[in-house]
Amino acid sequence: MRDRYFTRYPFEKWQAEGAASEIRWAPKALPARLSPHQRLLSRIEFLLDGKEVIKRRGRGELVILMELTDAAGRHWRNHQVFDLTRVPEGAKAKQILAVQDAFLLPGDYKLSVAVCDTHTLDHSYVQRTLHIAPLRTDPFPAAWQDLPAVEYIREFQPPDNWFQPYLRGRVNMAVETQRPVHVDVVMNMTPSERAAGSIQVFRRNMSVLVPALKVLSGIELSDGSLDVTLLDLTRRRVWEQPNARQLDWSKMREPFADTNPGIIDVQSLASKAEMMQFFRDQIAGKLKASAEKEESRAVIVLSAPVFLEHQFKTETGRLARDPNRRLFYLRNRPLVPQRGPHGAFDGIAQPLAPSMPSDDIERVIKAMDGRLFSVIGPEEFRKALAAILGEISRM
Repeated sequence: MRDRYFTRYPFEKWQAEGAASEIRWAPKALPARLSPHQRLLSRIEFLLDGKEVIKRRGRGELVILMELTDAAGRHWRNHQVFDLTRVPEGAKAKQILAVQDAFLLPGDYKLSVAVCDTHTLDHSYVQRTLHIAPLRTDPFPAAWQDLPAVEYIREFQPPDNWFQPYLRGRVNMAVETQRPVHVDVVMNMTPSERAAGSIQVFRRNMSVLVPALKVLSGIELSDGSLDVTLLDLTRRRVWEQPNARQLDWSKMREPFADTNPGIIDVQSLASKAEMMQFFRDQIAGKLKASAEKEESRAVIVLSAPVFLEHQFKTETGRLARDPNRRLFYLRNRPLVPQRGPHGAFDGIAQPLAPSMPSDDIERVIKAMDGRLFSVIGPEEFRKALAAILGEISRM
């Protein structure tokens, strides 16, 4: 990766000279973990001493340069900039934490990092080894076979930070089928009424569901097709992408960008009690389509738990059993990251509650002879997806 900042400052000279400590800081790399994008993520932290920042305020920048080198000698470079002119006069000496996330393949890497004062050219440099261990048990051993060894994650505002549109790597989700199969991936983006109006809860849900949708939209059937559908139950709106080989984010980002879970229009309010019936009709329509074509049909519903109030009784008529139809519900419960003393993610996350009662979508799915996968965290999602795709391959 070419980075113009590496031509401005003598990074390679500092590498040759070795460790230097003219600026007080504490860089470290946290252990890699499986992310909602189904890729191993490592976080590199840079804790800058507050007194150093105050001492250098008013002129220039503090530039952090980082380079990851794999076992084959290939380099990936990136930088971050902290503007010293924006530090106000009289500011207190607080430590400043900068972070850089990166997706990495399992293996051994050399991490070289430097921080430089662009006005004085004072610098510190350190080199570390970084080992990324593979998953202990991986139901998708070929999922990462075509990915680059390193991809730095860029900072965006929602909703682009959930999708990461500039990542080039694509997780391999190839499925060998015995006959033609059509898969519908249906994501509910409606928040539970227990969290209605909470932007924080909505964004936490989307930070898990959108990466999961990205992974699901990349399912490649040896003989078949895949459609992606977004449902807004509150407004009874539908967005569809037929024959998706990967999600077209330029078109599908609109509902995420426009959604405000705290606002509902009068027309939507009038039909608020019919949300579950609307959901059932959408799913039933996709399942019944299999009777019109000589192909098997599978519907994968993706959602956070949904608890709604004062719903009309949903039509309970069961669909006739059909061995060529499958219905799955991937209920994702986001984990809440625990923060360390400086506000950094410490690698530990916990669910909001240890158990979860049946939600409204689950009741509809089970009434239609569907199967629930209640997952907490990316590891459980990966196992559930392996089970679902295994069942689809045998249809």
